[in-house]
Amino acid sequence: MPKIAEAARAARRDQIIAAGLACFARTGYYATTMADIAAQARLSKGTPYLYFESKAALFLALHEEWDCGAGQRVDDAIAALSEADRRSARRILHAVAAAIAAHAVAESETCRVLMEARALAAHEPVIAAAVAGSHARTHQRLGDLIAAGIAAGEWPAGTDPALTAHLFIASLYGLMAQWHLAPGSFSWQAAAAALAGATVEPADAAADRSSPVARASQGTGR
Repeated sequence: MPKIAEAARAARRDQIIAAGLACFARTGYYATTMADIAAQARLSKGTPYLYFESKAALFLALHEEWDCGAGQRVDDAIAALSEADRRSARRILHAVAAAIAAHAVAESETCRVLMEARALAAHEPVIAAAVAGSHARTHQRLGDLIAAGIAAGEWPAGTDPALTAHLFIASLYGLMAQWHLAPGSFSWQAAAAALAGATVEPADAAADRSSPVARASQGTGR
């Protein structure tokens, strides 16, 4: 396929995803039809089906774009840390929380739509599977990071890394819900610091870069 045709197809696909987001935000996932999305995009009724086989498939593309954007923000935030901070699981966790917070604010409409659909995913098995898969990957990486932090003495020896990861994720989603209910009602910067307990000092500057924390931080994004 010629590059111009590829670019045009990619642009049309993005146009349909944007139209889907606008419709989901306005009337909700279940009330939105593919015909509504076509009208929003100013396309013929059948055009969206040339790019997405169903409304669920379009939603999954929106979900994937959110995940990719969030993952990139997290990776960039970790890369921007100093060498010493990258050896501290708490500092990395703070960077993760701050990056997700920034993504939720920058992509607030997408965040709100995806949070609503997550609550309804039980009725859409394909969407539920994608949401569960994303959650499992995130939980595993956070659990590994926290386990490395426990080994480095940043959390008490008896800390359960899996439960701590669950609580961290649940707290983030709770904060997102509160933010959409009352924008500006709290400081995301302060909330991110509180979630990670970021007042704890970073690991000893002499720590080896191949420490458990440094290894666990790899791939903490998407």
